[in-house]
Amino acid sequence: MPHRLDRVSLAATLLAPHVSLDWEKPRRKGATMISRAVIGPFSSVTIQAVDGNGDVNDPCGGLSGWSRATRNDRADPFPIRFWGFTRMTDEAAWDSLRTIIHQRLIMQAQAHALLSRQPLEELLSGLKLTDADAARHAVGLITGRVARAGNLSGMIRELYLPRDGATTVNLR
Repeated sequence: MPHRLDRVSLAATLLAPHVSLDWEKPRRKGATMISRAVIGPFSSVTIQAVDGNGDVNDPCGGLSGWSRATRNDRADPFPIRFWGFTRMTDEAAWDSLRTIIHQRLIMQAQAHALLSRQPLEELLSGLKLTDADAARHAVGLITGRVARAGNLSGMIRELYLPRDGATTVNLR
């Protein structure tokens, strides 16, 4: 199991820079800035920055992220909870949290694929590849085979294909 966990973590780390969610432009609502993205038809993710404004009596400022189910008849397939991720609310912190959310989604998608064997295309329809060639190269480095998939769910499937009959990748 530790080897499998290493592979899940490595794949998520290598693939996260090559995926994106369509995040709404952050909008102000009182003392908060909020941005949302749709993960798929059953869940969305929110990032929220709360202005602390230096009030020592109200230390609630900071940046958080979480997901929720978008339909009442289903549970959130990819739960994310980063409460109090950081007290910094600058653009670098927002970018960092977005990257971590992408990485977490890829880890959860791999777990979903390994445990349920159900297709991911619909569940992760909001997560798009920004550089398919780089993502295929990352999958090839992990598997030792040429990756051919053109979308994220296909690449996750290729990560866990049986080794027999596969083409070897030249890693030079």
